[in-house]
Amino acid sequence: IQRNVHQKKQIKSLNINQKTLQIDLQDVVAGQTFFVKLLLLVLILILCFMAGILAGYVGCLISLNLITKEIVRWSMVATLLVVSTAIVSAIFQNIIKNILLIVFSFLLVVIVIELLVKFEFIRPSPLFISTTLVVTAFCLGISSISFFVIRFMITLTDIVFSYSKASKIIIISTLFLAAVVGPRITIYLDLQTQKPQFKEVLLSTNLCRLITVSGTVYSLFLAFSAWLSNRLRGTPWNYPGLLRSWGLAVGSWGGTSFYNLDLSGVNFKNAKLANTDLRARKLYRTCFQGVTGLERARVDSRYLDLEIPKVQKLLTHGYSQDPDFSNLRLRGAYLQGADLRHIKLIDTDLTGVDLKDADLRGSILANAQVIDVDFTNANLTAICIQDWNVNSQTCFTNVQCDYIYRKLDDKGELTDRYPVERNFEPREFESLYQEVGNVVELVFKEGVNWRAFAFTLQKLQIEDDGLGLELKGIEKRGDLWVVKVTHNKNVSSLEVEKRLDVYYEELKQLLATKEQQINSLLGIATNQAEVIKEFSQRPFGNSFLITGSTITNLAGSGRIEYNEAAEQVRSIIANSSEPVHLTNTIQLLLTQLQGGSVATTAGTQAELIKQVLLSEAQRDTTFKQLLLQQSQQITHATSEEAIATAIQEAIAQLR
Repeated sequence: IQRNVHQKKQIKSLNINQKTLQIDLQDVVAGQTFFVKLLLLVLILILCFMAGILAGYVGCLISLNLITKEIVRWSMVATLLVVSTAIVSAIFQNIIKNILLIVFSFLLVVIVIELLVKFEFIRPSPLFISTTLVVTAFCLGISSISFFVIRFMITLTDIVFSYSKASKIIIISTLFLAAVVGPRITIYLDLQTQKPQFKEVLLSTNLCRLITVSGTVYSLFLAFSAWLSNRLRGTPWNYPGLLRSWGLAVGSWGGTSFYNLDLSGVNFKNAKLANTDLRARKLYRTCFQGVTGLERARVDSRYLDLEIPKVQKLLTHGYSQDPDFSNLRLRGAYLQGADLRHIKLIDTDLTGVDLKDADLRGSILANAQVIDVDFTNANLTAICIQDWNVNSQTCFTNVQCDYIYRKLDDKGELTDRYPVERNFEPREFESLYQEVGNVVELVFKEGVNWRAFAFTLQKLQIEDDGLGLELKGIEKRGDLWVVKVTHNKNVSSLEVEKRLDVYYEELKQLLATKEQQINSLLGIATNQAEVIKEFSQRPFGNSFLITGSTITNLAGSGRIEYNEAAEQVRSIIANSSEPVHLTNTIQLLLTQLQGGSVATTAGTQAELIKQVLLSEAQRDTTFKQLLLQQSQQITHATSEEAIATAIQEAIAQLR
């Protein structure tokens, strides 16, 4: 749609289908034509007039019988009290409480009258109870119908003619006219059925005026109560209810229809969408920024909770005065540049939300679903991420984040600040929490020849840089070693896995052959090499010695095999993404060092682990790369001082 700066595009009363749907609907004016609105206005006036006449009829009937017919006078008193209670309670209470109050008021009136009869203050007719029930049910039914019809018409007026003062004046005038006409119709009908002597009484000027005024007042009271009931509920901005749903359904009749369409990516910015049917099949990143009239459009919550007023305001205004959006569905919402500071998004479904350039400082994302969310250029400082759920499509490109909170306590306070005594470096948050897709997992049952794998990765990176291979991590799952390697999206994972396997086996065999050749040329047999190692003693840091393959402390009071320590240290680095396994491995190593008297203090434990890290990093470039990548994550995941100190000091030397 080509937009003119001075004249907005009109799409009123069009039935849009998927083929004719345009992506750019910015500044369009949708809704109903003048003719459709005129028909609805006529319908509203007719129903308001009929409801007003019925209300006047009931008021006139009650006053007429109350004044002229002593036999049913007390029944009329009971009816008036019950009906008045019903109308007043309907203003402030929901329908269940309203019914309970009606029953309670009726029983109370019956009990009071029975007490008056018992003490002979009054003498009601023998059929008092049955008469009262019939009359009350009739008057209550007619009054309730009139009340809810007027409420519905006022709701419909707010939806269709929200800013039209003229239409509201016409409707008020209609209600007033009906309130005056209703009693006169009642008197006329009653005259046709009464005996001649009673007609004279009824035609008495004062009595006729009194009954007419009573009926008019009752009708106006009913209309005012209906109006007040709507105002207290904020129609049509109240929480989705039956009356509002019906009003929006009728209010969108003949308007622009987007029913059951896929509106993904459609731009409605600054459009006027009042009185439209927006019950779309899909609203993935549909832009409603600056839209007016969304609260008066017919929507549903099939895709996201669009029926809830605060969700509508968030989508149209980009901010919300209500800070609590917990347990809501905001799937695919378009919130670019939105101000979401200190918003509660606990257990909120944010799948696919567009949050580019959004400000989420201090927001709580505990247990939130942030799958496929685009946080590009968003400000995430001081957010709480406890148990949030991200995936490889969650984008953190160029986010601003100084620090985060990892836990939310029982009082709703943010705790466990990270990093503790500093801020994130540029892109550090992104590197820690960005999940990577296109991952190949290579499983090794009998351990990994790290030299062969490092040569394999390096060879493929040099020979075919289009693969985009990068070592992501190493995990130990039971007796298996799992190496994760990422690759470019346009390359098949099966092809990458196949090439890695082939090159790895070739290089592993080549390295084994070379080692045998070297040992043969030097004349050193395997058993001789082990004997020589036993006699070669050298310092291992400042607190330990290594003799062959055994590490001992300077006092000689404890020892541990180097290969055993190296395997556990490697497992710590490899399992940084598995908190439970990581914790168990760390505790096992520290317990072994202390129990074997090799390193009994946190300082000596840190020294030994640091030396093993440095030794493994020097002889294995792949492990070194992994250590540099995972250091922050491990420090973040463990509270053990020895591990944190060892990693920090080892990283400092390696860099």
